[in-house]
Amino acid sequence: MKKFTSILTLIIAIVALISVQSCKGPSSSGRVLKFNLEKGKTYDYEIIWNMDQQMMGQDSKIDITGGYSFDVTDDNNHVKTLKAEYKAFKMYMKMMGVEIDIDTEKPAAPLSEEEIKANPLGMISRMFAGIKGKEFIMKVDEEGKVLEVSGFEKIVNEMVDSVNVSDDVKMQMRASLQDQFNEQSIKDQFAPVFTIFPNKEVKIGDSWEKSWQTGGRTPAKYNTKYTVKSIEGDQVSLSAQTSISSNNDEMKTKGIQKGNLLVDSKTGLVINTEFEQDIDTEGRGMKVKTIGKGKIKGRER
Repeated sequence: MKKFTSILTLIIAIVALISVQSCKGPSSSGRVLKFNLEKGKTYDYEIIWNMDQQMMGQDSKIDITGGYSFDVTDDNNHVKTLKAEYKAFKMYMKMMGVEIDIDTEKPAAPLSEEEIKANPLGMISRMFAGIKGKEFIMKVDEEGKVLEVSGFEKIVNEMVDSVNVSDDVKMQMRASLQDQFNEQSIKDQFAPVFTIFPNKEVKIGDSWEKSWQTGGRTPAKYNTKYTVKSIEGDQVSLSAQTSISSNNDEMKTKGIQKGNLLVDSKTGLVINTEFEQDIDTEGRGMKVKTIGKGKIKGRER
């Protein structure tokens, strides 16, 4: 009987130990968070922004959806080389009495130069339809910082050449596109997706800060505090609190952005993200109020 009691006590102790370990599970242990997409694999991202603006007493709306695929072609253990491709592009804009609706899944028919002169917006739709399937190269380090972007000069030239207009009009179009599609604009777009990693082990409750700057006509500085909310297996849930400030004397910018992210700790793939932002911009005789919502979805193909 005494032997049986000892065995029973041992079994209970083992079961209790297993139970404790199960309760701790993956969520109590740390995970290394870094940009670590695997060489030879392909990843898809969809980035959606819906923005409502008030400017000069008028309401405006801008909805943008970008679909991208990334082939990881090289990895030197510190920097990943990604071959990126535009899979889809949608933009709906209603601003100052002008309405633009672009969808690469519904390309506009070719227009003659006379038709373009009569309807310039048709030219814009036709031109943006040419971005589907275009490729560019990105180099990204372990913290998710985009170090280099190349290939956009070729993309711009091919988009312009897809429209049947005179050389003078093409020159104007090329200059306008280069202002929107360039290395800095891509760095700006992917900063909330890639530039999030501390490149170290983190546990529940840990926080760190990341900063980046955007360029363009309304340059701003973004400073984000990330905090680990939970860890389930390889999936790490983060909260993000961002302060947005101006780094340009001509355009004063002030705002906040809040969001939640779900990240795969094995690869650094952002599985799902939702953001909300509230930004005030003032300068050049204008005041602009922007309320925006963003979503980012990623998956391994």
